[in-house]
Amino acid sequence: MRFIVWSGAFATPCSGAALTVRWRRLPCSNDFSRPIGASRNAAKITANDTGDCMNLIARRLLIAAVLLPAGAWAQAPETSDTDTETSVELQQMTIFGTAEALQRATGSAHLVDEQTLEAFDYADIHRILNVVPGVYVRGEDGYGLRPNIGIRGGNSDRSQKVTLMEDGVLFGPAPYAAPAAYYFPLSQRMTGVEVFKGPAAIQYGPQTIGGAINLLSAPLPDRRAGLLALTGGSDADRSLHARAATPLGDHALQAELVYLGSDGFKTLDGGGDTGFDKAEGLLKYGRELGQGRLVLRVGAATETSDETYLGLTEEDFRSDPTRRYRGSALDEMTWDWHGLRADIEHPLWGGDLHVTAYDHRFDRAWTKFNNFRGADIRDVLANPDTPRNQLFYQGLTGEADTTPGAGDDDLLIGTNDRSFRSSGLQARYVRHLGGRLDHSLRLGLRLHSDRIRRLHDELAYEMVDGQLERNNAPRSITANNTGRANALALWVQDEMVVGRWTIVPGLRMEAVQTEFVDRRAGAKNRNRNVTLLPGIGVSFAQTRSLTWIGGVHRGYSPASPGLSDAEPEDAWNAEAGFRWQGSPVAIELVAFLSDYSNLTGICTFSSGCDDAQLGEQTNAGSVSVAGLETTVSRMQLLTAGLTLQLEASHTWTNGEFDESFDSSNPQFGAVEAGFELPYVPEHRANLLLGLRANRWQADASVTYVSAMRDQAGRGEIPDDSGSDAYTVLDVAGRYQVTPRVDITARVDNLLDEVYVVSRRPFGARPGRPLAARVGVEMRW
Repeated sequence: MRFIVWSGAFATPCSGAALTVRWRRLPCSNDFSRPIGASRNAAKITANDTGDCMNLIARRLLIAAVLLPAGAWAQAPETSDTDTETSVELQQMTIFGTAEALQRATGSAHLVDEQTLEAFDYADIHRILNVVPGVYVRGEDGYGLRPNIGIRGGNSDRSQKVTLMEDGVLFGPAPYAAPAAYYFPLSQRMTGVEVFKGPAAIQYGPQTIGGAINLLSAPLPDRRAGLLALTGGSDADRSLHARAATPLGDHALQAELVYLGSDGFKTLDGGGDTGFDKAEGLLKYGRELGQGRLVLRVGAATETSDETYLGLTEEDFRSDPTRRYRGSALDEMTWDWHGLRADIEHPLWGGDLHVTAYDHRFDRAWTKFNNFRGADIRDVLANPDTPRNQLFYQGLTGEADTTPGAGDDDLLIGTNDRSFRSSGLQARYVRHLGGRLDHSLRLGLRLHSDRIRRLHDELAYEMVDGQLERNNAPRSITANNTGRANALALWVQDEMVVGRWTIVPGLRMEAVQTEFVDRRAGAKNRNRNVTLLPGIGVSFAQTRSLTWIGGVHRGYSPASPGLSDAEPEDAWNAEAGFRWQGSPVAIELVAFLSDYSNLTGICTFSSGCDDAQLGEQTNAGSVSVAGLETTVSRMQLLTAGLTLQLEASHTWTNGEFDESFDSSNPQFGAVEAGFELPYVPEHRANLLLGLRANRWQADASVTYVSAMRDQAGRGEIPDDSGSDAYTVLDVAGRYQVTPRVDITARVDNLLDEVYVVSRRPFGARPGRPLAARVGVEMRW
């Protein structure tokens, strides 16, 4: 079962006064394409409700009191006095389940809802996920262009250990063969972000150890709707978001476009571009088919970013954290994504069947500084003052010319050219079964195929008068390989209600066949693996306010196709805690434990691996991860028309290796039992504050993250190693000029905190400094 929070507002039919209420959807129908309010089994709340007016208001007030959310704290938009309809704007809200069902909800899951997304309008998924306990993010470029997300101790590098979905479908370029998430949909398109942890993740593999993240795109509406938002700000930041939709009888059509751009906040030695441009478009078409529905979508996205993996020495970072060395002047990432998808849902045998077919293609080329011919860039940045390293450092920064002709101080600049394809067919079936027990049976199937083709090269450059010039050294091919994966996944869950108890046993099966062809080495490897993943979640409603929850499941992450002896990641995971749904305070506390029999690490360039290591897997053996997640929320009416809303979350995590081993993966190295995991912070906390009035709102988000290691170790983290501990304050505001036009503003990192967010793969890189933006948003 998913524990989901939805928010909305309606107007009372007697007085027309706006009344804010929040509803919970329990259990979720797993219906990702049907707009909220269109479910056949749900009771809609609209202005056409019949019955005594005061009874209707009383029922709604009771819902507001009992179902106060622990995760949604932003007020819904005001209803215009000129509106002729009193249903919720853009989409109707629906109550799934009852207060009793709320108390039986099992497992830990969270939703960042549409109102929270709108309050800050972040383009960076890292900042969005700051509010969710149990989730760790590692910044890289300051904009979230290449997210690094981990859940409950899972390695955050390129979000490889998290199942990533949009509306229930995997969106990673190659989720099995190469799970590094170099593509990530634009957050502005989304109306919600769901995070599943614990046994609930069994439904959403293949990565089931930490959890799953599901992005919710805008559903097809039941009436005409439109949105146009324009913003501008620091560093020539600019954005455009346009959405238009209309129903056409039994048909519906929606078109959406998002553009983001910036000149970048870093300064390249000698001048040059450090910004990016991104655009994404999506077209949806829906048609009612009797009792069923068909939804088709086609999308495309593109990015050009002058980004680099090259960071700074410790001294240079503390002197000027936004500096970029001249050696990265040619660094540039370009990519294109195309996607097709069809969803059909229809009643079947007393239940609901939902079938989805999808095909995604992603092509990228990243030209970037790789290394020196005769020195390791990591050693040069760590020890720039040694006589030998000084020569390389001066060539890197353009302070001195390098040796003419092919020499040890040549700067090697390569292009990692990769092509991905991911396609599949998946189905899920949900049926409520009566009898002596109250059952909700859920079945799922996915047939999936993906592949990655790599062609990486390197060219040699010299630094001449502060400019990079190619010399006569021949082009070298550093990687030429293809990885493929074919997978069959089956899962079943049965939600059983017995009095105050809710018991949800489940089982997932992953059958994966991989193939890796290395054309440079003339080698081919094939692997087959079948894994059964059982799990169970339990909740007990002790009182109307207090619910105890717990669960255990076997977690899994597929093996890399790069090695013949690669083994899947495997762990037994448990969670236990309670949920207090009081008024006006809600509290959730969950302890978790992951006992790995085999933790794996897959080499990527972003983690510091060389081209020859890319895709290789390290089997790290036994690892223990324990933690505690806490969330507290409160909503307080201060004066008439003014409301204070607060939500605080904290995650404590301790992760250690139980075995000693040696690894060529630079995040591990020579590991001894008791070493702590890299890039897992001990403490991560967030505080959200919001003030709501009739025509304005103000919000603040404070995030604290303790220092993280960039390599396994123990004891104090050296000052020139790992990331810094940091506290970042973001503030946002919105003012309603007219019922359809809002002025928005946001300041990121208001206190201009300076901190190292990452040292992988080469040197210290900063979090984004203070940045401001203003915009206008129009809806109709």
